[in-house]
Amino acid sequence: MTRPRILITETLGQEGIDMLREMADVDAFDLLPKEQLPEILGDYDAVIIRSAHRLPREVLANRPRLKVVARAGSGVDNVDLKACTEFGIAVVNAPGANAIAAAEHAFGHMLTILRNIHLGDAHVREGGWNRKKFLGGELSGRNLGIIGFGKVGREAARIAHGFRMTVYAYDPFVSDEIFQAHNVTRMDSLEDLMPVSDVLTLHTPKSGPQIGMDLLARLPQNAIVVNVARGGMIDEDALANLLDMGHLLGVGLDVFSQEPPPADFPLFKHPHAVLTPHLGGSTQEAMTGVAVMTAQGVIQALNGETPPNIVNVPIPPLTPDEFGTLDEGARVVGRIFAQINKKITAPLVLTLKGSIVQNAIPWLKQTVLAAVLSEQLDGRVNAVNALIKAEEQGLTLLVEEREPHKPPALSLRLEGHPKTTTEVVLDNHTPRLRHINGIAMDLPWPKNALITVHTDAPGVVGKVGTLVGQHNINIGNLHLARDEMVHQALMVLSLDQTAPENLVLDIKKIPEINQVFVF
Repeated sequence: MTRPRILITETLGQEGIDMLREMADVDAFDLLPKEQLPEILGDYDAVIIRSAHRLPREVLANRPRLKVVARAGSGVDNVDLKACTEFGIAVVNAPGANAIAAAEHAFGHMLTILRNIHLGDAHVREGGWNRKKFLGGELSGRNLGIIGFGKVGREAARIAHGFRMTVYAYDPFVSDEIFQAHNVTRMDSLEDLMPVSDVLTLHTPKSGPQIGMDLLARLPQNAIVVNVARGGMIDEDALANLLDMGHLLGVGLDVFSQEPPPADFPLFKHPHAVLTPHLGGSTQEAMTGVAVMTAQGVIQALNGETPPNIVNVPIPPLTPDEFGTLDEGARVVGRIFAQINKKITAPLVLTLKGSIVQNAIPWLKQTVLAAVLSEQLDGRVNAVNALIKAEEQGLTLLVEEREPHKPPALSLRLEGHPKTTTEVVLDNHTPRLRHINGIAMDLPWPKNALITVHTDAPGVVGKVGTLVGQHNINIGNLHLARDEMVHQALMVLSLDQTAPENLVLDIKKIPEINQVFVF
């Protein structure tokens, strides 16, 4: 099998590169010239970028080999997500891998401003020793206002409590329980947050709120504003004006609307503006975490799995074990159903029995549809573009829940009409096949399987087993189920390797064999 090719356009931690090179040929650059990326992108199965490169629709189009786009960081605003979804390209990132680094950097700005560290440093270098000139303040006892209460915002709250600060936060997408768990007071609007924030820090994606003069003017006198999240989220001219007016004590920026800032950037002249060159995630620990998480996501996506850090599939908040079990079960039920029922004309119904979190259902639906359509269509079909492909084919999938609180096992039953059904039970993290088109069974789903549908007659099992042995393939398990009403049997063989095409052709020559399927 040909090894995939992966392009890394900017510096990535060596730990991640080493992981990728175990399964792929990797071309890694410290900084690939921007104009070269469109020229060579079509030669790769995956590309990993940071912030220096952009992937708009016109660059992504007509790249049939490209399967994965990875952003080695949390934001994906430099990737056209809609285009990737249409083209079936998985987009992965590294959310939270640099949360501690970003939060700590925000506090570095706060402390530098409050304690005049940057000014004191320059003063000593010039030969001065005027301690009174640099009298500072303390974080202890002040109020911290956080805009955006995701992983970085929550890490900032944890640090703030260590400084004995009172913490307020605004984030309409986070539940009350999360605020309560972090001992943070929820504010229902930015207008309410500003007046209580002695220190304001921003931790939102690019799609977050824009903070202009109208909001900044509501901050208390001598407030501090820090942004280590995304450039352009805060009006930089307004910050300069408020510093000129003496309303703000200081401003700390790690990100800018234009990077690097132009020579006439208004905050350059302000001694109480602390400016750093996008260093929020630049720690050795964060670089390693980002590299490893990014590499893991790319590897899983290239292997046909759904990585938990994929951006353009609605991944539910499950443990890795729960997610992996559901993902495998959804793929098994969809693939078996689609292979055995080649013509699917009726609307499909996915029936879920047992306990499942509600926000896992949209992802399950896409995963099942992808498994069904990948067996039916040529070209790329996956969980990323499954809804688009299903709409193109006029295929609908309804989801029903029955006995939602019945423990312990969850079952997925996919049905086209009463005579075309596949049911898989997820028992002890293992998919077990229970039902195929009217034939009941109970067996753990193997890694490599061969299924035959044949006339229920003596000698068929022996003939198939003999052929498998003649191809030097070991049978790990055999399960036979019968439908006596129509004199039909279904046999599932667990094999030590994937059944080759010539074996399948030989089995089809047996007169009693009606259908053969390989998984």
